[in-house]
Amino acid sequence: MGKVFLAADGSAHSKRALEKAIQLAKASNASIDIVHVISAKESKEAALNSTGKIDLETKRKQMLKPLFDLAEAEGIAYEYIELRGEPDVELVKYANHEPYEYVVVGSRGLNTFQEFVLGSVSHKLAKRALAPVIIVK
Repeated sequence: MGKVFLAADGSAHSKRALEKAIQLAKASNASIDIVHVISAKESKEAALNSTGKIDLETKRKQMLKPLFDLAEAEGIAYEYIELRGEPDVELVKYANHEPYEYVVVGSRGLNTFQEFVLGSVSHKLAKRALAPVIIVK
């Protein structure tokens, strides 16, 4: 059984990307790795707006829960993977650590201004991932 890599941040684009990942997983009898990267900036902002580590984890899981719910409703096996660091670097590194059938990512994430200025995570995945990359609008 193969695997589909999904870069997820809880945005509307990552939900649409999951819908495409589900189609691919069903067609190839694959499971999905839902991969989320916690950047240093996200960590600091979340810490300032929370009451502790458990609160942070709860908020993060609530943000991603619609993705988990959709995968479960569609009967797709998935694994949630949480990484820390710079999203573009960590996602590329993880996407290349094992043979994925596809890498699926939304065209924009939660921070569209940063992506516009620095170059998007989806663009870096498209250039550097070893598996075929599907960017979903």
